[in-house]
Amino acid sequence: MDLTVAIVSYNCRDDLRSCLASLPAGIGVSVVDNASSDGSAAMVAAEFPAVSLAANRENRGFAAACNQALRSAGGRYLLLLNPDTKVPPGALEEMVRFLDGHPCAAAAGCRLENPDGSLQPSVRAFPTRAAVLGTFTVLKRFGLLRSARRRYHQADFDYSRESRIEQPMGAALFLRREAWERAGGMDEGYFLYLEEVDLCRRLADAGEEIWYNPRCVIVHAGGRSTDPAGPAARFHLLKGFLRYFRQRRPGALTACFIAVFKPLHLLETVWGTAEAGLSLAARSLLGAPAEKVERARRRYRLRRGFLRNYALEFLFRA
Repeated sequence: MDLTVAIVSYNCRDDLRSCLASLPAGIGVSVVDNASSDGSAAMVAAEFPAVSLAANRENRGFAAACNQALRSAGGRYLLLLNPDTKVPPGALEEMVRFLDGHPCAAAAGCRLENPDGSLQPSVRAFPTRAAVLGTFTVLKRFGLLRSARRRYHQADFDYSRESRIEQPMGAALFLRREAWERAGGMDEGYFLYLEEVDLCRRLADAGEEIWYNPRCVIVHAGGRSTDPAGPAARFHLLKGFLRYFRQRRPGALTACFIAVFKPLHLLETVWGTAEAGLSLAARSLLGAPAEKVERARRRYRLRRGFLRNYALEFLFRA
């Protein structure tokens, strides 16, 4: 196949091993490890010697590591793949056939499935200020901006048919090399999250087409590749949205949006932290199954950690 797979890893050794083992033999694979402390780079070197490996001494961020992986990659097509994925037999061949048959497609997304085989929604519209307010702030608890939120999440998207889209989830993003080069790669000002959204937006603004192909299926565990970052990942997600709007919609309206968004998001985080704490206490006291207690504990730790470590920085410096 005339395709190179690029994977950025950070403290996800076991998932990375499973991902690499699922790829077809003989395909070009480039892994950039962002200074993992769990032996990810050593595992790749020992168990997958054919993989091109770069072990960074510091965490350069996802966008910078993607560019690092793809600058030396060969092939007409590129695949940015999360390490918490598995690629079933025939999936990559199907997408190569699809892109060969759609020469106007600069990028494409596939059908993502959860490990249990259920659909994982993976197509979204480009974010708007209204959608972000309705998704990440306390306003969502009152049903405000619901239509903007539904459009952003493409709630009515038909995942059974191929179609043009605005942006696929970055867990498995296929790119035509020429389009990637014309776009200039990822914007390295994004550390984690929104970099693929920005890339797709730049492609769309240049008149390029982005497609969804339901016949290519990849299994995605969802979130595990960013779990090690915990509250920091949430902070970088929010910073990514703010950077996106500052770049694409600079001016007074965006400044007003940011001034409103930050306190409303922190209010939602305080509310969510209290809610998660009560849920954890209730499940623990009532003897809920261990996995449900652990999920509640993770939700609580994420919100509490954000408030403890990032709330002031988000409010005054993001």
